[in-house]
Amino acid sequence: FFLLVTMASAASTTTSTGAADALALLLQEDPLLLQHGLNLYSAGTVSSDASGDDNHEENTDDAAYAYAASLLHDDGSSASSNNGGWMSSSGEYRQRATEALAEVDRKLALVESLALRVSRDSPAKVAGPLLRLHGFELSESSESPSQKSNNDVATLTATRDKADRLERQSQVLSTVAHRVETALQRGVARMESATTRLSRVLELSATLKMILRLQFEARKLGSGLDLDSISQGGVIDLRDLTRAAASVAVMEDLLSHPSLSPASQEGSIDVVEKLRPGAEAVAISVRQAAAGLMDELQSQSTSATVSSLSRLGATLQVYFHLGELPDASWRAVSSALATAEKASGHLFHPTAVKRMKESAQSEAMALAEVEAAKSKEGKDDFKAKDSRQRKKQLDAIYERLYIRKLREKRTAAASKWATEVSDASSRVWNLHRVLAARNDPVTRKNFLEVVAGSEVPTDFAGAEEALVQAQNENKDIENVTDTLNIQDFSLFSLFWVQLCLGLAGRLQRLLKYDGGSLESDVASLYPAVRSASLEMVTELHDVMQMGSASSDDATGLSSMGSGWNPTGVMGGSAGLEDSVFLGGAVGMDGSLDDPFGRADEAAGGGMGASADAWTHPNSSHDAALDADGSRPNSDVSPITSSSALAVFSSQEWITLQGEKASDGAPMGFSPLRSSFLEQCEKRLFTPLEFMFQEAVSVDENGVAIPVLPTLPSRYDIAKIDSNIREELSLADPRQGGGDFSMATMISDPIVSMVHEFCVLAKRAISEIDENEEAETEAMAHNLKVAGVMSSLASFVRNAPENTYVNPYRPSQSPQHEEASHSCRVALLPALQEIESLVKNTILTPLTRVLNSHVATVMSKMHRLGAYLQDPRDDGSQATSFVQIHLVDQFDKIASAYLTPLPNEYASIVASTVATFSIYSFVSNAAMIRPLGEASRLRLTQDLADFELSLEQLVFKGGTSLSLSQIAGGKPYSELRAMRQLLFWNMLDDKTLSPAEVAKALLRETWVKDVRPSTLFHFLFSFAPTLLTSPHHFKRMDAHQYVGAMIKLDGSVDDGEASAWMTTMACCDAYQQRESVDGSMADGDRRVGAILMILGPELLRRRRQ
Repeated sequence: FFLLVTMASAASTTTSTGAADALALLLQEDPLLLQHGLNLYSAGTVSSDASGDDNHEENTDDAAYAYAASLLHDDGSSASSNNGGWMSSSGEYRQRATEALAEVDRKLALVESLALRVSRDSPAKVAGPLLRLHGFELSESSESPSQKSNNDVATLTATRDKADRLERQSQVLSTVAHRVETALQRGVARMESATTRLSRVLELSATLKMILRLQFEARKLGSGLDLDSISQGGVIDLRDLTRAAASVAVMEDLLSHPSLSPASQEGSIDVVEKLRPGAEAVAISVRQAAAGLMDELQSQSTSATVSSLSRLGATLQVYFHLGELPDASWRAVSSALATAEKASGHLFHPTAVKRMKESAQSEAMALAEVEAAKSKEGKDDFKAKDSRQRKKQLDAIYERLYIRKLREKRTAAASKWATEVSDASSRVWNLHRVLAARNDPVTRKNFLEVVAGSEVPTDFAGAEEALVQAQNENKDIENVTDTLNIQDFSLFSLFWVQLCLGLAGRLQRLLKYDGGSLESDVASLYPAVRSASLEMVTELHDVMQMGSASSDDATGLSSMGSGWNPTGVMGGSAGLEDSVFLGGAVGMDGSLDDPFGRADEAAGGGMGASADAWTHPNSSHDAALDADGSRPNSDVSPITSSSALAVFSSQEWITLQGEKASDGAPMGFSPLRSSFLEQCEKRLFTPLEFMFQEAVSVDENGVAIPVLPTLPSRYDIAKIDSNIREELSLADPRQGGGDFSMATMISDPIVSMVHEFCVLAKRAISEIDENEEAETEAMAHNLKVAGVMSSLASFVRNAPENTYVNPYRPSQSPQHEEASHSCRVALLPALQEIESLVKNTILTPLTRVLNSHVATVMSKMHRLGAYLQDPRDDGSQATSFVQIHLVDQFDKIASAYLTPLPNEYASIVASTVATFSIYSFVSNAAMIRPLGEASRLRLTQDLADFELSLEQLVFKGGTSLSLSQIAGGKPYSELRAMRQLLFWNMLDDKTLSPAEVAKALLRETWVKDVRPSTLFHFLFSFAPTLLTSPHHFKRMDAHQYVGAMIKLDGSVDDGEASAWMTTMACCDAYQQRESVDGSMADGDRRVGAILMILGPELLRRRRQ
């Protein structure tokens, strides 16, 4: 096989016949091809030889072998017959040589494919002859007899002859191939020469086209365009400027081409060099004109008319033609950012803060002296005062005027800052909207997408990082990106976030200035700055709403994305001509007469006055400005057409306030807000230093004795109330210069102050033991603490109403009512903490002590046998247990404890005592055994007296509730049902079975109002002596057993299950005793069975 491949790769003869003969010879002499019959070809005829038939059948099995054999056979026969005349015609030499070479290549490829096939089928047979040629012996077991015979024929001499023949044939084939290659190379060289000349012609043609286009654009610039106006900065026709920019862009692109540059290999072109100076001059003029227009748009003052959006769009179109649209846009945004930063630097600067304070002091002193002089001239009592009193009065006047003047100065400075920032923001917003709405008429590229594709300047790197971080929130790791998405790209967002980042850094430095010496004064700026910024964001929201093209955009600010879809066929021209869009283009300087009226008119309103005119301070001209360029001051924050919820939930407001800023990067006013809240807490916590101070006392020997802490006085609590209302008034535009939305925020420090007050009060409360006498000094001290906490709770509860509503009655506005309501809701945690402290530490221990005393008195019902003695036995009159023992106890509770307590706490104590007393009295009465007819009558009378005494107790508690409304009416219902239970006589019918008696009892209407334990214990009064009472079974006194069922706080649910378990145990013991001694006939023996029937059903009903 190796010899065959070597021969095939080196075979090269002058004729195809020689090559075919050589291949045929090899096929005939190769043992392996002979074995597989690859050297024979049958043209469809059947040989008479049997072996020929077999070879024919084998060859027909493989189409590839038959096809190869047919090619070799045909070429061999045709070559042998025409060998002499193959080279007869010298003119066909080149063609025949090419055909011969192609034929040889085809056959070689076929032989190689056959060799690969054989090598895959029989690799050992292919490598065997080659190994033997080199002296290696193979195993005889793997060879067939035919192979052995063929190997014996292959000798070294024959192999050498074959190699020589192959070498000669390869030399011939190499010579032919070399000649063919030489002829082809000459043709290729001639073709390359012709192609080079043709490419040169094409290059010259392209250069000529560029020159012609350059001349055409030059003629356009020279005809119909007022170049003088463009170059001299006169009145510019935007259409001429746009056409000139398009021509300049084309000419600059052509002049920068290497073929037309002077440094090209061909040298300079005269025609091009003549046009170059003029094109460069026009390009400079166009850029100057575009820069002048952009500067005019960016440097508009508050009182000047803002350029229309179509003019801005045309200017941006010029920059697009010049290829400088991203640079121009970023320069405009950077200019607006610099303006806003400059305004922030003027307001938040140590010198500005000091100057405001000094100016307010000087003006307040001058006004105080004038006012004092007027008082001195007009009032005799002022003259009668001594110098000390007059100075004190002068100081009071000065302090009042100083606070007012300082508030006015801060409000004016904040308003001026908001005006300048709003102007810069409106310019950026208009630029963003025009970029989003404008498309190039030719390329159909959106301008905002072009700007978004450019690199963000380093000045906005912080904003880009913050927006990318916000963009990647709540995304999977594979979806996180490090660049802004084009669909969410917004110039206004980058401007606003960068502005807030710079503002936060400036405020941090200002608060730390000079070791924090100005922190208090700087923090006091927050109410005025927040009010001005709220007005600014609200007006910006209105401007965005007026220019919004979709109704979805009206729900909130859409500047975090493009927020605009290109409209119009000619690059958004239809959107730029919209009247509402033009109205939205007006800056927040209010240069139009009635921008809000335009919005209403665009929405379908036809009234001449704006629908929102009544909500603005200056209805005649909403945008009137003061002499210093700031907005006019107003006592009430303006209400625009924007929804407050939409403004407060907008990304612009959230970013400006820094409400969602990360820990590492503060945003907007977050440092100022934190400092403001810290100062509020500091002022609120100052009076707490002297609250509940520990008192010290010593006896005559100098030994310290424990003394109860000192309680705050009325003056101390009033001071706290004054501080609370003073802090809340900062949210009042008229009193504090802020806005009503601050009421909720200021409530947080107040809640913290109340929490600290409760902590101090808890330390001052004395612990009361349940067994301790209630008249102790500690109990009285706790009652005084409850009064202090009640006063504080009253002040906190009424502070919103007294701050925001009462000063303006009867002309208060819905804004005042809403601020008061939101403040009350925010202060609810403070009130709940006060109530929880008083209940857990004062009222609950007090009620437990009082209920334990009541339970002790009620225990006399069994110890004295109050209802077991019959007064007719000794001739004495029946006495009322309630009037003798309970009425005085309730009167003592009312006078000693309910009267000192505030009404809201006294009602809680009275309700708890009444609930416990009812349950305890009913339970004790139900356990009386035996219960005769006289005892029933006396108990009925006592029930009426008991109800009357409890009504008086609840009334003295200061509550408007009646006894039937306490604890949902359940205790009173059981008290009334007890009267009917006493005269239940179903057991008098001895013929009824226990089941019938139980069913009849369950059908009674009053059963649902009675606790199961009460009914169980009452039935024990009819039972035989063998059925032991529950408290006797537990070996307890009656009042102890009742105390186990009824907690001292009045809860009874836990005791019902234990009472039923005790009842079942009693019934089980009774059954055992009855089986032993059943002759005793006292009592009704059906009671045990009735109890076992009633118990499960009553408990099931109670659980439901």
